[in-house]
Amino acid sequence: MDDRISALEARLAEAERRLERGEDIEAVKRLQRAYGYYLDKGFWQAIADLFAPDGTIEIAARGVYRRERIYPFLRDLIGRKRDGLAPGQLMNHMQLQGIVTLSQDGTTAQGRWRAFIQVAEHGKSAIWAEGPYECVYRKVNGVWMIASLIWFPTYYTPFDQGWAKAGLPSSALDPSFPPDAPPTYDYKTFPDQFVPPFHYRHPVTGVAVEAG
Repeated sequence: MDDRISALEARLAEAERRLERGEDIEAVKRLQRAYGYYLDKGFWQAIADLFAPDGTIEIAARGVYRRERIYPFLRDLIGRKRDGLAPGQLMNHMQLQGIVTLSQDGTTAQGRWRAFIQVAEHGKSAIWAEGPYECVYRKVNGVWMIASLIWFPTYYTPFDQGWAKAGLPSSALDPSFPPDAPPTYDYKTFPDQFVPPFHYRHPVTGVAVEAG
């Protein structure tokens, strides 16, 4: 009887562990999806509040910005010095293909997502953009937060021409609001090729997949 009770207790403890890990992964997914929805509407402070106290953000080739400068970076450089969207402005950021990898101790996680983006000013211009995110997340006092976020643009292209005909250069360093650190990677957008490093190993072979 004692052995049966011990076995049941062990199974219960394992089920509770797996349930907690599943809930953590779902919390990380919710965090990243919230980031995308806030970005859609230019809610820059809401985005900044998703980051850990020592968190960083890196969008394209603009360089790395630390937590205390994330809000002004988003508002001034991405949002053109305003909160929210201007009349006639569109900034859809769809967060797709999420893969979240939780650490063994359950205190950190990594995620890879694909952003498919529509940006427009009504009657003036419209572009497509696309590219993956690689993110690190940390549990801070029981709450999941973004520790680092990097977005790698695959392409920017005018809506009326598309990626088959035209490519626009990546966003670059802005000397009017310099970053806290230079870009982590040196790369060009499509038609050039760059594969951002995968944080996870191949799910079947267990081997790290790298660009050849």
